[in-house]
Amino acid sequence: MTLLTVSGLVKHFAISGSAKLVQALNGVDLEIARGETLALVGESGSGKTTVGRCVVGLIEATKGSIVFDGEPMTTARNIRHPEVRGRIQLLFQEPMESFNPRETIARAMMEPLIYLGVSGPDRVKRLREVLALIGISERVAESLPSDLSPGLLQRAAIGRAIMSKPDLLVLDEPTSALDPTSRAEIVDLLIRLQAETGIAYLFISHDLSTVRFLSSRITVLYLGSVMETGPAEEVCARPRHPYSVGLMASVLLPHPSLKAPERLKLEGEIPSPVDLPPGCPLASRCPFVEPACRTAKPPAEYPAKGHLVHCINHEKVAALDESIDQFSEFRAISDRMLSVGAPTAPAWAG
Repeated sequence: MTLLTVSGLVKHFAISGSAKLVQALNGVDLEIARGETLALVGESGSGKTTVGRCVVGLIEATKGSIVFDGEPMTTARNIRHPEVRGRIQLLFQEPMESFNPRETIARAMMEPLIYLGVSGPDRVKRLREVLALIGISERVAESLPSDLSPGLLQRAAIGRAIMSKPDLLVLDEPTSALDPTSRAEIVDLLIRLQAETGIAYLFISHDLSTVRFLSSRITVLYLGSVMETGPAEEVCARPRHPYSVGLMASVLLPHPSLKAPERLKLEGEIPSPVDLPPGCPLASRCPFVEPACRTAKPPAEYPAKGHLVHCINHEKVAALDESIDQFSEFRAISDRMLSVGAPTAPAWAG
């Protein structure tokens, strides 16, 4: 059953003192089913975070529609509406910046429940349930944010996000600031939480080697436009858009012995999103570019079931070396759980 549907999402930002616009999003479509993970990937500046902020209602879309659980999201019915409040949560890239430095982790995690009208004893009960889920002891929960490592603090941020038992969690680059071991631990934690709670994820990232193990489907975004969407294994093993291939080749692999194949190289820099020309956004960097690519946006092509690509030369891309499945050893990174001490009587329980 579909939980979230985004159709024709457009977001343009005005430039002060100019009639020009920053075209952050240009007709983005995506769907997320209950209990599913959709990864939204692309370079910095591709519009990934803007999509997430539109979904949670932090910014208002210029055009398009967002439907959550069968009902449209509007200025009147947003994440603050009683029917939606607590059902969509956002996890930030830098957890330290989202925590009050003078508040303990426990109090910060319980804060969302205050605004939902949950009583004190029930807040403490829910906190203990979530601490057990994320692998943090009650003793550690009494610490201040500055006392925790980045990996442990991100665990606490995940715990705070799921306190309200949301249906959808928007994760904005949640592993990009972590070391490989902590990254693997957070990925495994998210997989386990989804299996136990049935929560859906919109996972925003530029790291295909991470999203491959977490996502059901992948949507590739470039300059505010969808380039390719399909099952995670299909997109990673057989990408059909030149930009997707370029992203795969740019991933830093977890061991020096692993080498990414030289399949396709995108030349030049990402263009400015101000007053984009018509046609394919990748036209200025694509080795397969044709005159038609510069005049009109490529139509949707379906090279396989559930696999959509906006490229008239997707068959040429498919003719490249088939073996791009170079990330199988990512799982070899340790997924050890952090050991925490025995709990004592916490201050927040009294």
